[in-house]
Order: sequence, then C-alpha cells, then structure tokens
Amino acid sequence: MVISLARHHTTQSIPYDLLLLADPHQSKIDEYLSYSKLYIAYTSAGDRVGACVVTDLPKNAREILNLAVEETYHRQGIGRQIITQIVHLAQTQNIQKLWVATGNSSIGQLIFYQKCGFEMHTIVPNYFIDHYPEEIVENGIVCKHQVRLVYCLSQKQ
Repeated sequence: MVISLARHHTTQSIPYDLLLLADPHQSKIDEYLSYSKLYIAYTSAGDRVGACVVTDLPKNAREILNLAVEETYHRQGIGRQIITQIVHLAQTQNIQKLWVATGNSSIGQLIFYQKCGFEMHTIVPNYFIDHYPEEIVENGIVCKHQVRLVYCLSQKQ
C-alpha cells in the first residue's frame, strides 16, 4: 500500500485519536502543535492511516515529535513510508539532520527508527519522570529516560 503525506490544514480537526497513540498526553501534543507542522498520511482511496508532527530546530535540523499509524495499518510499511517522505522533504530543503526521541521502554520504536536509518545519539536521564505528570509503562518497563536518535541527511544525499 502506497501512502501520500499531506500538510494538515487549520480548517481540519486535529486527529487526537491518532496522535495520542504516540504521546499519551494531549496537553503535550497541543503544546508542540502550536509551533510545529502536522502531516497526515492517506491511502490512494483517501483513508487516513497516519500522522507525523515535525518541528524546525536550529542549525539546519528538524525533529519528528510525533509519528503515529492507525493500529489496523501497523506492520504494513506505513511508518517507514512516512519517514521516507519526511526525509525526502527535508533533503529538498537542505536540512542536515533529522532528530527523533522516544522512551527507553519503547522497544518497538527504537528498533523501527534504527531500521529507518536513525542512529542512537544521546540519552536524557529521567526526562519522562521530569516532564510528564503520570508514570508511563510500556512493555512492562517504566519509561524514565529519553533516547534521542539522529539521521544525518548530509551523508545520505
């Protein structure tokens, strides 16, 4: 299945049901949506299958703040296609680095991002303890630390 990525229009409702799959706190989502770009992934039939929030960073960099795929479309290559299209868009705009962060307990996401070409860069200790109001548990592991990964586009072009 091939998807296309389209910029979200302010006249459209925000797909919280989808974004909450990747970030459990709507207040955090609202915060980063205020300064970021939201992209929606659609099938050729027009079905919404995913979303991605990207923000600009200093020094010719961007960060993926949220990447979510409808649960019924998991393991069908949708997430990888979203990453590929975000990378292509960044390359056309001379972005040098693309960042993404996830939790130490997000085992599937850590594998996914590395398979997409991201490399582990930094661990931010106790990030989720300090920045989220409630404990997050995934895969039976308390999510404490933020793992930051980077994709260097300047070497991939």
